[in-house]
Amino acid sequence: MSTPMRHGPSQQGRTPSQHPAAAHTPQASTPFSNPQTAPAFSPHGPKSSPQQFKKSPATATSATIANSMTANFDSPSAAAAYNTLGMTINDLNLDNLSVGGLVAAAGRTDEEDRKKRIDAVIAALWAQNSSRVSNQGLERLAIHLNLECLWEDVKGGGDNAKTLIIAGQTMAVEVGITNHVVHFASLTYSDPIPSLEKHVDKASAILLKDLSLAPGQSPLTKRLTQFRANFERLANLDKLSVTPGLNCHEAIAGVWESLEKLHRWDVQQLREDPSFRNMSDERLRVFALCLRHGCPLMHTRGRIGLSFDYWKERRKIGSTTVDTEKFKTWAILIECAPGSGMVYNPIRVSEKWIGDGMEKSNLTDEEMVSATGPVLDWLEPANILLPPTEEQKAEGGLDSVVGLSGPKPPDVMFIATFDPPVIVPHAVAQEIHKISATNLPLSNVTFDALMFPIADGSSYDPSEPREIIFTQTIPTFFTALDGQSRGEEPILKAHRNTLFIYKPVYGHVLTQIPFSHPKDLVAIQPLLRQYAFLSLLLTNSLKPKDGIRKADDAGGNKNDSLAPQTKQDEFHSFLGNPTGSSQGKTETSSPEGLKVDITLTAHPVPRLSLVFPFKDYTANIMVEIRPGGRVQILNDNIFHTDTAMVRSGDRKRVPQDWANALETMEDIGAWIEVVKHSLE
Repeated sequence: MSTPMRHGPSQQGRTPSQHPAAAHTPQASTPFSNPQTAPAFSPHGPKSSPQQFKKSPATATSATIANSMTANFDSPSAAAAYNTLGMTINDLNLDNLSVGGLVAAAGRTDEEDRKKRIDAVIAALWAQNSSRVSNQGLERLAIHLNLECLWEDVKGGGDNAKTLIIAGQTMAVEVGITNHVVHFASLTYSDPIPSLEKHVDKASAILLKDLSLAPGQSPLTKRLTQFRANFERLANLDKLSVTPGLNCHEAIAGVWESLEKLHRWDVQQLREDPSFRNMSDERLRVFALCLRHGCPLMHTRGRIGLSFDYWKERRKIGSTTVDTEKFKTWAILIECAPGSGMVYNPIRVSEKWIGDGMEKSNLTDEEMVSATGPVLDWLEPANILLPPTEEQKAEGGLDSVVGLSGPKPPDVMFIATFDPPVIVPHAVAQEIHKISATNLPLSNVTFDALMFPIADGSSYDPSEPREIIFTQTIPTFFTALDGQSRGEEPILKAHRNTLFIYKPVYGHVLTQIPFSHPKDLVAIQPLLRQYAFLSLLLTNSLKPKDGIRKADDAGGNKNDSLAPQTKQDEFHSFLGNPTGSSQGKTETSSPEGLKVDITLTAHPVPRLSLVFPFKDYTANIMVEIRPGGRVQILNDNIFHTDTAMVRSGDRKRVPQDWANALETMEDIGAWIEVVKHSLE
């Protein structure tokens, strides 16, 4: 029986599957039960079915009666009784029915139905993503991705020491494995391209980590989940590549070259800025990531591929670095995808997406008027035209008559994946989708419902105001603020946060968009940072925090609700009815904690109105989140009492200093505690 690795002959000669040493796929479903050379079962091979492995007398002759009008039975007595009645299969009205050994005279055959069912079962099994790291598991993954496999024995390494070579048309991965334990993994490319070779070691290290056992881990518990995700990205780029003419790996690396050059220029510009004086290069890289044009990273955070980072949690903390995995990072993953049915700009391969001088020298009048910063000297690389394949030439037909069989652009495009997805209002989503010239579908879900999903079974009207209540635990370090010891445990405070949305707007979750030029991604970064920071503030105020224990309040969390409040709830709250007292106002001394009201306005500019008890009156502060994630205090009624000087001592503290503090703390509750501690 033929092996499942049946591919057309390669232009370079024999493929690994044509090598006499190529192994068959094992039939066993467990990783360690059968020897490696066990026969394979493939649903895609000719006449492949479970009957090939165990044939009954009926199935052994089923091929000779495929077109017969007489049914075939496994039992001779049943067949005799059937023929005695003088009946044919038509008398049973079983046309187009496939059951066991019965084969219909017309319609779909048993083999087609069986193959379809087996394909569905295999697809369901692959969706479980539960394969284990083993010789058979690695080979099955390669075959599933339509890649070639070749096993080689390691000389002097023992009977079970082997090397698996998984090859595509542009890349290959070598895996050294002994007794189902991987000890070596290496990625290589078919062509020696410098822009690719500089990243090979990092990619190989990630693949090896995905396959290696953790300390104390058993081979029976090591799964292919992480390796499969990274390997599928490599296989996808290999599949979309066209040899010769288009290498998608090289296209991604070329985008990195230009974005990395832009990032180094940003760091140099910040180094010359007096406000960033005496900062280390690593700190300047973090500020360039969040304030300038982002930071491209190839093969980072355990993921193979290009990540274009544009925002980072705790970005102003001195210990935060570009490669820090402890804090959350917002990034755009740059990948390739097949061209869709819509109009799109084909992929281009180049390392020259931006000029060497970085800034454009001869500006037009329109650029001078609209410029809010440096105008970058973006370039337009040449388009790619691929020659017709041999199959296209052989088909001929209408294309050869009308002259359409000549060179064509590749049916591949760049695609940006937002990691994590970003929730934005509908108008902002429309503006971002302009770069891809795609139509944005209408949304029937509001921005706040996407940010805080409605509980199942709750009644909700998008046109009605919404109220969300959550008691948050705030760790405070007052001794550190007073210049005392920093080693003490924080004091935990409870804040009873209530979010009001009076003017709901429809929203969208940004997941993927196609693009044609890196400048498109740079252009949308200010909007992405704006709503990434807004989501961070809301999450830190209205969702549980990891690693922070609850404050010792008197059951302040038992009535928390992310469901909308009804008019009846508001009425009971107003009257002070005990049944609705959890929704009413509370005093500062309430065991439920400090009452903080937050009113959200998501569009056209996200704003947060903060109301909380302050001295003997109520503080009211309007905060605006501007593009780029910058905070500005529009109005307030408490900061005029601030007579303190800034740390440098050369001027009085102003509201913008408090806005900068909110940017640093990224937590409304902690910021309010610092304001109260400093000004009360």
